[in-house]
Parts: sequence; C-alpha cells; structure tokens
Amino acid sequence: MTRFPALALAVLMLTQCGAPKAPSCPSVPKESRVPAAALIAEARADWHILANPARRAQWPAAQAAYNDAVAKLFDQMRCPARPWQEAAASLGTRIQAHGEDDAYLENIQSLFPANLVNTSSVGPRQTTPGLGIPLVGWHAQSSEGKEQSRAKFAPPTGQPFNVTAVLRFDRGSQPTWQFGAPLQKDSTEIGGRTVKYNTDWSASHAFYWHMSDLDDFDALKVILPDRFTEETGLYFGQPYDPDRIPLVFIHGINSSPAAFKHLINTLAGEEWFRKKYQVWLFNYPTGNPWILSAARFRSYMNAAAAYAKAHGDRGNINKTVIVAHSMGGLITRTAVSEPGQCFYDGFFKKPIDQLNLSPQGRQMIETGILYHPITFPDRIVFMAVPHQGSPLAERVIFTWLSRLVRLPKTLTVEMVDIAMRNAGNMLLPESGHLPTAIDNLSPNDPSVQALQKTHLPSRLHLHSIIGDRGRGDTPNSSDGIVPYWSSHLDHVESEKIVPSGHGVPSNEEAGQEVIRILRKHAGIN
Repeated sequence: MTRFPALALAVLMLTQCGAPKAPSCPSVPKESRVPAAALIAEARADWHILANPARRAQWPAAQAAYNDAVAKLFDQMRCPARPWQEAAASLGTRIQAHGEDDAYLENIQSLFPANLVNTSSVGPRQTTPGLGIPLVGWHAQSSEGKEQSRAKFAPPTGQPFNVTAVLRFDRGSQPTWQFGAPLQKDSTEIGGRTVKYNTDWSASHAFYWHMSDLDDFDALKVILPDRFTEETGLYFGQPYDPDRIPLVFIHGINSSPAAFKHLINTLAGEEWFRKKYQVWLFNYPTGNPWILSAARFRSYMNAAAAYAKAHGDRGNINKTVIVAHSMGGLITRTAVSEPGQCFYDGFFKKPIDQLNLSPQGRQMIETGILYHPITFPDRIVFMAVPHQGSPLAERVIFTWLSRLVRLPKTLTVEMVDIAMRNAGNMLLPESGHLPTAIDNLSPNDPSVQALQKTHLPSRLHLHSIIGDRGRGDTPNSSDGIVPYWSSHLDHVESEKIVPSGHGVPSNEEAGQEVIRILRKHAGIN
C-alpha cells in the first residue's frame, strides 16, 4: 500500500514524457507563398486608405485586406527561423527601433500567430478586432527548483506575451515593422487617428497552460507534497506593473492555479480589467497541512509587497484583491487574521516559553501559529470555502487517503521532535499520525476549530460565492463537497449562490459576480 504513490508518480510521469514546445515553421505555409512585393504593395495601398478620413467608407474592407497581406508577410518573415532584422531585410522591410510601448523582441524566444493556438481549454476566444496581426510571444524560463536563474516572481516554464505586428508605411521610404505590446498600449496611430490593435487575449493565456507544468499531477501533489515543494511560489502573470491592482488567485486541495483559467480568460476579455488589474497566482502542493501553506503564502505575499514598493508601487499594493477557492480560502483567511493564541492553544497546553524546543522547532511554531498577518490586502472573494470544514474529510475513503500522504521529511522530523520533547504538553490527534491537509479539513480538526476563534479584520471587504448544484435549497444546500453552513460567513458585503458544484471558479454566474466585485473595487460603474 505504501508503494502506491511512488508507483503512480512513475506511471504518470512516463505517460507525460516530452516537454511541449512553441510552434515552429521550417517553411512558409502554402497559403502565404505570394510574392512579397505584391503583398507589400497591397498593404501600402490599404494603409493609405486607412490614413485618409475622406475614404472612411472603405476602412473596414481596407483593414481586412491589410491584415491579410501583413499576416502572409509575417509568415514569410518567421519561416524559417532566423534573426528578425535579417528576415525583415529579406522582404525589403526593416524593424522599428524599440519604443516605450512596444514588445521587447530580444526578450522573446518564440513569436508566432495567435491563431495557431487552440484556446478551447480556457473557454471562448477573447479578442479585440483592429489593425495588425495578433501574435503570441514566449519567453522560456528555467524549470522548478532553479528560481535563482529566472526573474523574481516569473512563472516557471515560461511567460507569454500579447504582441501585435503592424507593417507601417509612415516611417520613411522603407516599410517598417512595429511590434506593439497591447497590454501596455492597446492602440496605434494611423493618419492622425487612433486605431485599436488587433489582439487575441486568450491565445497567450491558453498557450501558457499548454507549456506550463503547474497543473500537472494535481493528485500526486496531495499524496507526495514533498516532491513538489519547489513549485511553491507566487507568480506574476506579466511583469510587475505599479499602475495595476494585484489580483491574487489561490487554489484549493487536489488543484492548481489552472482552476481559475476559465475565469481569468473571461476577465482578460474586459478592457477595464486589463487596464486596472494584474494577475498573480499562488501555487503550492496541497497535501501539506494548510497552516503550513498559509505560512508560505504570507511569506511570498510579504516578499511581493516589498518588491512592489521597491519598483515604484503607486498605492495599488494596498488595494490587493484575493480570490480564493476551497482550501485556498482557509489559507487566505489564516494569512490575514490576527491569530493571538487561538491556534497555539489548539495544540499546546503550556506557554511557548515553557516548552522544550530546538531553535528550528521554535521557529516553526512562531511562523506557523504565532505569526503576524499580512495587512495590505483590501478585498477577499471566498469561493466554496469550507470555513467550518467539510464532513467528507471524516469519511472512511478520505481517512484512508490521508494515510497515503507523505509529508515532507523536514516537516515530519521537526513535528516529531516537538512532540517527543513535549510529551504531555501537546494536544495530539487521536489518530496518532501527523495531520495532513485532508485531516485539516475535518470540522473537528483543531486548526479548523481554532480558525473560528480568530476574527477577520473589519477593514477588509469580504464576499462569498457558494455553489448549490442548481438545487435552490439553500440554506440546506451543498456544492457536493462543502455544505452551505460551512461556506456561509456572517457580515460579508455580498453572498452569491450559484448553480454549481464545488468547481465554482468555472461557473459563468460566479464569473459575472467576480466581474461585478472587481468593477466596484476599481471604481467602475
């Protein structure tokens, strides 16, 4: 029985061999094999129509023809791969010097048309029609466990970028490529007027999840959390922007940040959202006790706040919003609440100064249950959160699964050392084994019971979104995992019941409620 997790890990890893790659183009696609001179002539003629207010009636047709010609030219430039300046020169064009609101081509290792990306995994394709060719840029990062070799808070595997390619005919005699970064500036100028970039917001998001391994092996992150400890971290969806409010997503047990990919895709389609918010993702192995994960969450959040202030924060860090699902809500609630002695008294009979502790043991207790909460988040959206635990955690199948969890050795060694040094002064679980995240979700778990004694700060704006599986039987409802009586919180600003099971983040009505809350938070009517 104890060999099952390792065996399952080996089987799953063997079935997922071969890292995904960005699309390659060894030769020009057949449909784009049109003489470059003819395509440039077509694009030039369309450009002059688009720059002439007297020909407004022709703009829609001219823009479509221009985009088609530029798309074929871009295919000729990128296929096969070679230095961009060399490729541009081969067509009789050049690349514009990098501007403040342009994409950094030198930071992009792969650049390809957005229509090559299948977006069905994230939901309906979110686009902004306009001028140019929607592209996806990809900057590969080092793998997990090598954080020192990648940018701070950059997601593992790599980072996607929205890029729009425009071939300009107003920058001298030679046609000039401009690669816009629509997330920074979503429009360009032509003939003295502002024109939106043609942008595919879903493609970069979907491509990230195609390349990322954060959503791999979710079940094994419960059973073997130690194998995935190095993946724990807070990741910025795009490089930090001091002008945007951080929106932090934190997932639940047997899950990953991918739990929010449909919701993030929906939000990405909203112009106000792109201008006002930046997405941060917290990832952690979900088999560890959630108090331990909460300590790491606080640490990463404090580090991110310090990073923001060192990089020109304009007050937006103190407007941070957290959207938390399931066990992620317990982690969030713990992180922002003043613990006092609530958690400590749930585990120990004597004050900490009267315990026999190693330096490491003392540090574990102080950072885990006698901590200082994070104070800068301003609003929290709880989604299907078991504030008072879930009765399912006490069923035989889940107690059996809990026995399979292999907690990190450093954690178990310290916890056993604390218990042995302080026999008779600790309140030990009746099961006799160290608690896992599954145990910690029981309504009778000391952590859950202690959490009820803490108080969420009155300054926080709180919201609940709760599923009832479409039965309309609240308050006697459940989302199939968490009953309403556990998800419900008194004194929240809003509570929304949606026809959903426990996967509330993917529910359309829940998404619309998040949109409403975020618009309100940003001061948008």
